[in-house]
Amino acid sequence: MKITSGDYKYRNIEVPRDIRPTTEKVREAIFSMIRDWIPDAVVIDLFAGSGALGLEALSRGATKCYFNEKNRQNFKVLMGNIANCKAEEKSVAMNRDYQTCLAGITEPVDIVIMDPPYAELGYYDDAFNLLQENELLEKGSIVVAEHLYENALEENYGKLSKIKEKKYGSIGVDVFIMGD
Repeated sequence: MKITSGDYKYRNIEVPRDIRPTTEKVREAIFSMIRDWIPDAVVIDLFAGSGALGLEALSRGATKCYFNEKNRQNFKVLMGNIANCKAEEKSVAMNRDYQTCLAGITEPVDIVIMDPPYAELGYYDDAFNLLQENELLEKGSIVVAEHLYENALEENYGKLSKIKEKKYGSIGVDVFIMGD
């Protein structure tokens, strides 16, 4: 797998075993949808896996990315991918569960990318709530949520409102924006 655009274009990304990587087509579609938010953004790649989504954001102009991957083996692969892209100075990598990760971030962020294991739907509700409770989102911040299309997400989660919804085969990608 490779980074599709920007400063790290064509850099190889190793994919850990037992994860479902976001396809190149879907990654390009996501970043086309959110391109106006990327320049100088602070990003959280909450369920990072290989880190491809966060690295795409950095490659396209984000200034900082918090990567979080709970699985220790996958975390080692993530660290290798960050190093391969020479993105260490722009990266904060954490090997925690998502709740502990969100509790440990102390600055507001512009973009949150959520691509959790599809089998467990509770991740979405809980993460949306924690992002707001921990005051990590400001007005205009966005959350990108990738999920099985058949497992539709709500239109609103607190002050987060869905502004885009796309389908790519069996995959759904929703974009939420933080309101007042």
